[in-house]
Amino acid sequence: MANQQSKYKKFVATAATATLVASAIVPVASAATPSFSDIAGNDHENNIKELAELGFIGGYTDGTFKPGNSVTRGQVALMLGKWAQAEGVEVPADYATKAYFNDVPASATEDNKKMYALVKAAGIFEGSNGSLNPGQEISRQHMAVVLNSAFKAVYGKSLVEVAGDTSDVSVGDIEKVSADYRDEVLALKALGITKPANFNPTGKVTRGQFASFLNATIKVDAEEAQVTTAVTAVNAINAKTIEVEFNNAVDEETIDAITVVKGEEALNAGTVSKELSEDGKKLTLKAQNIFKGEYTVKVPFETVKDVNGEFVSPTNSKVTVDDQTAPVLTAATSTVKDTENGIQKITLTFDEEVDSIETVKINGTNYDVTPVGNKATVTVDIDDATKSYEVTVVNAEDFAGNVKDVQVAPLTVTVDNVAPSIVGVEATGENTVKVTVDEELKNDTLVVSGKVGTFNADIVESTVVNPDNNKEYIVTLKDSYLFKNGNSDTVTLTVAKDALVDALENTNSAEITKTVEVSKDVIAPEVVKVATSKTDGKVSSFAVTYDAEVATPDVSKISVVNSKGEILSATDVVESVVVSDEDDKTVVFTLKDVDTDQYSFELAKGFVVDTALTPNESAKYAFNVDVTEDGQPVETSFDIVGATAEGNVITVDFGAKVKATGTGSALNPSAYQLNGTTLPSDTEIEFAPAQGDSAYQTKVLITLPDGFVEADDNKAVFRVNAVQTLDNKVSNQFSETIAVTDNTAPVAQSFKVTDLDEITVTYSEAIKLSAEDADITDEISLVDDKGVAMEFTVVEVTEDGKLVLAVADATQVASLVTLETETANITDLNGVAQEAKVTVKK
Repeated sequence: MANQQSKYKKFVATAATATLVASAIVPVASAATPSFSDIAGNDHENNIKELAELGFIGGYTDGTFKPGNSVTRGQVALMLGKWAQAEGVEVPADYATKAYFNDVPASATEDNKKMYALVKAAGIFEGSNGSLNPGQEISRQHMAVVLNSAFKAVYGKSLVEVAGDTSDVSVGDIEKVSADYRDEVLALKALGITKPANFNPTGKVTRGQFASFLNATIKVDAEEAQVTTAVTAVNAINAKTIEVEFNNAVDEETIDAITVVKGEEALNAGTVSKELSEDGKKLTLKAQNIFKGEYTVKVPFETVKDVNGEFVSPTNSKVTVDDQTAPVLTAATSTVKDTENGIQKITLTFDEEVDSIETVKINGTNYDVTPVGNKATVTVDIDDATKSYEVTVVNAEDFAGNVKDVQVAPLTVTVDNVAPSIVGVEATGENTVKVTVDEELKNDTLVVSGKVGTFNADIVESTVVNPDNNKEYIVTLKDSYLFKNGNSDTVTLTVAKDALVDALENTNSAEITKTVEVSKDVIAPEVVKVATSKTDGKVSSFAVTYDAEVATPDVSKISVVNSKGEILSATDVVESVVVSDEDDKTVVFTLKDVDTDQYSFELAKGFVVDTALTPNESAKYAFNVDVTEDGQPVETSFDIVGATAEGNVITVDFGAKVKATGTGSALNPSAYQLNGTTLPSDTEIEFAPAQGDSAYQTKVLITLPDGFVEADDNKAVFRVNAVQTLDNKVSNQFSETIAVTDNTAPVAQSFKVTDLDEITVTYSEAIKLSAEDADITDEISLVDDKGVAMEFTVVEVTEDGKLVLAVADATQVASLVTLETETANITDLNGVAQEAKVTVKK
């Protein structure tokens, strides 16, 4: 998946991007950006050109694009496939051998096969009964579905998710849209991809229209498209375990901020340990005692981060734990080196952690066992490992007190006479290496030596088994031998013959040698979070956490300024600054009894150093600390003061200085909606009043672009979404009704001969004249097929707003051209002048 939108990539199209599989005329893409002979003046001309330059679309062999032809499912699949591939979605490796659709002919080009496989594998096109139906025309509602799916394939988040709440979005014929597709259609309208009042869901889509739809989809804001990491589920597994699921991988370094708070009637779970899954999407919470009752799993505001450094959405998720299920014996196993040696150890595995077992019966003998976690080891002395045995477990009890009285499982005996081996060696630090073996070693002992460069000395200082995984060992190297000739070294680790011994005393038959490269740490420690703590309802300290272990904080490198801009001495604000006893990555600042206020801190370069062999100094870092009291939380949102409109210029008063760039920018048109439609990307937005004024950057002026307002509306619904102040407060939901006026010019669309000496001109909306005898000869020109101007006079404007003109011989009029003029006599009913430079041919 692509992580960022790479709009308008320049690359050469190497194959057709709009090939009609079932057509006799096959569109092609040339090696250079194609130039089409039939798109000049077309409504979709610019979008066609832009997509052609990107290599996403092509034309026909005769040099045309045929923008008015209906687009087919095959063409759409190819265009969306090209876009997705350019954004990092991969073509399946088996595209040439696997039939992703059953109706793609063997004669299809290599490029077509790749794109059809991609859109199927990525979930963009599902097909019907295994068929793509490439020659079939696509309906408008199905187009909405595949655009939504393609966007999700590229960004991991669909257009529906980007659009969010569409309850206030209006589509006039939404009831005609299939219920399964309405969300997608509403999303297209909300994001400005479609604009007409009605959607016409079963209508066909032309090639020109689809070019505009696709280009608008590509231009949807990449930042909006980023998936916000959030908790998707909190599940009670049993009395010892709660699992928290996320939609994206979270940063393990920040999960300590997640807490479990017991409800009033719930049991005290004791210390809760946290373990993150390998993919980073599941957090397992283990109780020291047990969970029973209602608990709240809390993810605090702007503290926990995902692996991309973005904050995880805060949440307070309640979960009720009432474990009434007894532990189930899932397996009884034993591994022997040779069946002649008999059985000495049996491992029992349960589906949850077990507190106690009364007894285990095997072959008529009772055995005492002490379970550890969800396993229990039974020490036995059974001579014959070739026979079948049943293992009976009596009164297995979990930590919630649930008891399973009798359980029986067959004993599975496995012969292991294979020597253990090293399956992985990787550097975990400047002078530490993790060695992974394929099975547990005897006495958790790994004997290994190491050499570097031309030194003969063994540079292994110590080898320690990982207490959480006894197939992993951390080998610490003697740092005095490292990095003598640069910032990296290749270390050779050697295990002697017969030195690698597993629990059954299988040994390696030959010496094992592995090499690993270790690198010197030259990266400065970076701040990953700042968190405050309270005493008696008032912020009394805060902690700055880095991405590496740090030491020796230097108070002289702390600068402090209060909200009034006063420069304070650090020693007047901070009582002490120390590295936390519990976490060597965290520096704790204990505050003096200071006034409630917002304090701006700056930690100069070298405030701390990391614990690298050659310590690296921290970079300069600035942040704010809000000292509040009486339990009042730091404000994370704010209310917009109001909005007014005059002459289609909207003034928004935020009441505080707001951002000009980045996430939450007040100058981003996507932050505003009028009657459910997001403002176009070319909307002019500027701060007011003048720069230098104390209120500068607290208000914006939004000039609605020409053509955006189609009719006067005294109660247009204006909304503002997620604008942020300079201190990252997010605007609360805001809407206001304002008055806007029609600024959409009437456009001459056609004319027809309605009498021998009369033509009637039809506009995009009803028009009027400024006066019955208005002279419009400077606003309209009529010419014959030789390009000679023809004289005319105004007859009337009909009741339905059409313009009737008198001309000597109406049959000779070949075209009509609207002209620019300083004084407009032809306007719509709201006084908006007709659009100039429009040519209409008979």
